[in-house]
Amino acid sequence: MSKRDDITRALMEPSSSTAPSAPRPAGPMSFVARAGQQAAGGLAAEIERLKAERNEGSVILRLDPESVGLTEFANRHELSLSTNDETFRAFKENIRTHGQDTPVRVRPASQPSKTAYQLVEGHRRHAAILLLNKEVDGGFPILARLDAKASDAKDLVLKMYRENAERQDLSAFEIGGMFAQWLRNGLYKSQRDISAATHMHETTVGQYVAIAELPAEIIAAFRDPRAISLRWSKDLAKACRDRMKVTLGRAAKLAKADPVPDAEAVYRALTAMPSTSDGRPRRSKLSESVKVDDKVLFTIALKGGRFTLNPKQLKEEELPALYEDLKAYAHRWLKERGGTVK
Repeated sequence: MSKRDDITRALMEPSSSTAPSAPRPAGPMSFVARAGQQAAGGLAAEIERLKAERNEGSVILRLDPESVGLTEFANRHELSLSTNDETFRAFKENIRTHGQDTPVRVRPASQPSKTAYQLVEGHRRHAAILLLNKEVDGGFPILARLDAKASDAKDLVLKMYRENAERQDLSAFEIGGMFAQWLRNGLYKSQRDISAATHMHETTVGQYVAIAELPAEIIAAFRDPRAISLRWSKDLAKACRDRMKVTLGRAAKLAKADPVPDAEAVYRALTAMPSTSDGRPRRSKLSESVKVDDKVLFTIALKGGRFTLNPKQLKEEELPALYEDLKAYAHRWLKERGGTVK
């Protein structure tokens, strides 16, 4: 086993504040023994130095990209890592031509795991190098910064968040999905807790989460959810809340539209007020309570082309008589105006 193997194995072991020293033999030492002890001491010092650097996230490793797996907190949408995405294709080719300028960040994988490491930061770089590793003769190793501190889940997700927030690199949908996952996994109990951790206004956190929690039909209408703007969050959520059936019907049509409408057009179509084109014409809504001496005698309402009458002061046995009187009145009223009664 080489010196490099010794260092690597020792480096991955848990850190300790003090390293046990080898017992010093009694009596005089030969030159060879002294040289061996100095070499062992140098190796131990090198290992301790690297362990300290590891704990500070300063160790750079050259790894097989297949040895790096993802955690459940990966925050990139699959479309961002697809060769169908023009930006991602250009990014991959740039790494092929110029090499990897910035290392990804990894942590030792928690067991059980199929890989030795898990990705903390650099999902696009990792995805691109995975492809290059299959395309380039001899493979394409990935440069990775080892960060043992990211073993804590909160530390992990906040490092992912900060990396992308600094570059404003994630879409509103991806950020919302990330926040929603933090809540589902119990890392944070509320949107207020996320607000405190990210220094983002609580209302903004809510807007991001609302986009991620839109119905699947609404997401499909945009084709690419990364195009959904944060400023549309409130209107889209309101359309789903107030007019769910109409909004989902529109979304189904938009998802099949050819040519594909742009994201702004989809947003306008989904949030427009209902009209006759939806098969749901707007109707007037009237409602009134009729009182005598501060007592409600009955309420009457007109909604969706139907009348409702709710008498308040009648006994149950009096209702049939009222029914007959109302029917006779309606008959006369319609007959006078040329209507018919079946």
